[in-house]
Amino acid sequence: MVDRVQRARADVLRGLIESRQKTFRALIVRAARHSYEFVPFRLDPAERRLLRNGEPVALTPKCFDLLVVLVENSGHLLEKSDLLARVWPDQFVEEGSLSFNVSELRRALGEGQKGQHYIETVRKKGFRFVAPVQKIPVAGAGVVDDGEAALGESSDAMDALPLASRRFKILFAIVAVAALASLAYVLWPRSSVTPVEGPPRTIAVLPFKPLAANLRDEPLEMGICHALIIRLATVEQLVVRPTSSVVAYNKMGQDPLAAGRELRVDALLDGYIQRSQDRIRVTARLLRTADGKSLWSGQFNENFTDIFAVEDSISQQIVEALHLNLTRDEQRRVTKHSTENIEAYELYLKGRYFQDKRTGEGVAKSVEYFQEATVKDPRYALAFAALSDSYAVLAIRADTPPKIAYEKAKAAAIRALEIDETTAEAHSALANVKSWYDWDWPGAEREFKRAIELSANDPIPNQQYASYLVVVGRHQEAVSEIKRAQRLAPVSLTTNVQAARILYFAGQYEASMEQCRKTIDMDPGFGGAYIFLGRIYTQKGLYREALAELDRARVLLRNSAEVLSLIGYTYAVSGRAAEARQVLEDLQRLSRERYVSPYHFAMIHAGLGERDEAFRWLEKAYDVREGRLTILRFAPEFSALRSDPRFTKLLQRMKLT
Repeated sequence: MVDRVQRARADVLRGLIESRQKTFRALIVRAARHSYEFVPFRLDPAERRLLRNGEPVALTPKCFDLLVVLVENSGHLLEKSDLLARVWPDQFVEEGSLSFNVSELRRALGEGQKGQHYIETVRKKGFRFVAPVQKIPVAGAGVVDDGEAALGESSDAMDALPLASRRFKILFAIVAVAALASLAYVLWPRSSVTPVEGPPRTIAVLPFKPLAANLRDEPLEMGICHALIIRLATVEQLVVRPTSSVVAYNKMGQDPLAAGRELRVDALLDGYIQRSQDRIRVTARLLRTADGKSLWSGQFNENFTDIFAVEDSISQQIVEALHLNLTRDEQRRVTKHSTENIEAYELYLKGRYFQDKRTGEGVAKSVEYFQEATVKDPRYALAFAALSDSYAVLAIRADTPPKIAYEKAKAAAIRALEIDETTAEAHSALANVKSWYDWDWPGAEREFKRAIELSANDPIPNQQYASYLVVVGRHQEAVSEIKRAQRLAPVSLTTNVQAARILYFAGQYEASMEQCRKTIDMDPGFGGAYIFLGRIYTQKGLYREALAELDRARVLLRNSAEVLSLIGYTYAVSGRAAEARQVLEDLQRLSRERYVSPYHFAMIHAGLGERDEAFRWLEKAYDVREGRLTILRFAPEFSALRSDPRFTKLLQRMKLT
C-alpha cells in the first residue's frame, strides 16, 4: 500500500516537473543569451566560465552564481535578502555565508590591486556591482524553442517594469522552480560533484589559507594540507604532489589555477581554514586545472576535536569526485587515523611545520614538538616516524654527531613500526638509518622497497632509494629511480637537487649541471643546487666559476661546514694552498663550537695531496659512523686516493666491495 502511494506521488511530481521544464529551460536560455565584459574579465553565464585576459578564473559554484546576479544588475543595489533568495533559492542560509562569498569573489577578481574596484558594500543593506559592464549578445542566441517563445511574449514587458517589480517576478519564478526541486530531492538526491571528462590522475593539495589574513595559523594550514596528502598518496590510481612541492604556495592571494599549472596537475584542492577557540571552519573546493571547473566544493563548521572527521570527509569527497574505485585496503588507508588524541595531533602539525623548513634550527624545533606528541600519545606511529626523520636530518643539516642523531633516529623508527607496521614513513626512516649509519645494505633495500609498496605514489622513498642505489654502485637503476621521483614531484626542489646529486656521483656531469640550472630557475634561493654546480665546475677545472657558485651556496646555507670544505678543496686543487689551509683553520675553530664532520677535513687534505693526513681524518669519520663516507667510492674529490690499499680496506670494512 505504501509503495503504491509513493509511486502515485512520484507520478504527480514528475508531471509537475515536466510541465515546468520548458519554462525553467527558457529562463536559463534567456539569461544565457548574453556574455558580459568588464575589464579585464569576460563572464559567460551559459558556459559558467569567467576569463581574465583569456585565462580561466576559478570560482566556486555559489561565487559564480553570485557574480552573475551582481553583473546582470550592474549599477543597481541588490539587498541581502534578494541575493540570498536568488543565489540560495532552496536553502536557508545566514548572511555570513553571503558575506564570505562576496569576500571570496573580491579576492578572485583581485579587488584592491592597482586600484581596481568591482563590488560596493552598502552598509546594512546589500551590494552593488560598480565596474562598467558591457553586455554582448551570444552568437545564435536569437534561436529559441517553444518554451522560450512562451516566456518571450512577456519579456519586453518585464524589461520595462521597475527594477523592484522585475526582481519580484524573477524571484517568484525561481522560488517556484526551487519548490519543485525541493520535492524532487526526495526521489533524486543531489550531488555537489561535477562529472569529469576523463578523470584526473594527478592532483595537488595546496596549503590552506586563513579566512582572515591577520589570523594566520600556518602550522594548522600546512598541517591539514599534509594530512590530506598522506591520505591521498595511498591511492595507487592517483599521483599526489608531495608537501615539498606545494609548501611554496602558502601565500595569500595566489591564483590556484596558476599554481596547478606550475605543479603540472590535472586537478587541485584549494581551501581555507580558520580556528576560533574550540571551533574550526573549513571550506574547500576541487578544481580542474585546465578550465577552472569546480568538481566538488564543501564547507565544514565543526568543533576542533572533529578535525579528523573533516579530513575523512574531504578525502572521501575527492575520491568520489574523481570517480576512483578504491580497494578495501585503499579505503581503509584513506580514512586512517594515526592518532585520536587531538593534543598530540596539534603538536605533530607544529612539528611538521618546522620540519618542512629544512633548516638546522627548524628541524631541531620539530624534534621538540614530535617528542611532546609521542608523550601525549605513546602509540602515535606517524609522530615517531617523523621524529626519526628529524633526528636523521640533524646529522646532515645541523652538524650533530652521527652516533647521537642516528641512534635516536633508529629507536624512533623501530618504535613506529612496532606500533604500526604499515606506516610507510617509518620504513623510509629505518631504511635511511640502515644505509647511512648501520651500513646494512640488504636491510636498507628491504625497507626502501616496503616503503614504496605501501605508498607507491610518494616520491620521497623513491628519491631515497635512488641515493642508496648510487652508493651500492647501481647507477643506471639509481637514475631510473630518481626520474620516477621527478615524475611524481616535477617541481619539488628537494627532488630535483637529489637528481643533480645522483647524476653527479654517477659521473654524468653535463646532465647534473642541466638539472642544477633547472632547479635554480625554479628557485634561485635554493642553496643545494649551487653546491653541485660548484662541484662540477671544480671537476672541469673551471675554478673561478666553481668558487662563485660555492660562495652563493655559502651565503644561502649560512656558512655550512660542508660548503666551506668544498671551497677549501677547490682552493687546494687550483694551487691556492695557503687559502685552503686557512679554510682548515676556520673549520678547526668552528669545531670548537659544534660538531664538524672529519670527512670535511679529509676532503681538503686530499685536495692538497696530503694522503696520510686525509686517511687519518677518514679513519676518524669511520669511528663516528659518518654517513658521508657511504659515497666515498664515487666522490671525485677522493679519486686521487683510490689507488691506495687503505682506500680499498676502508670500503671493505663498510661492506661496499
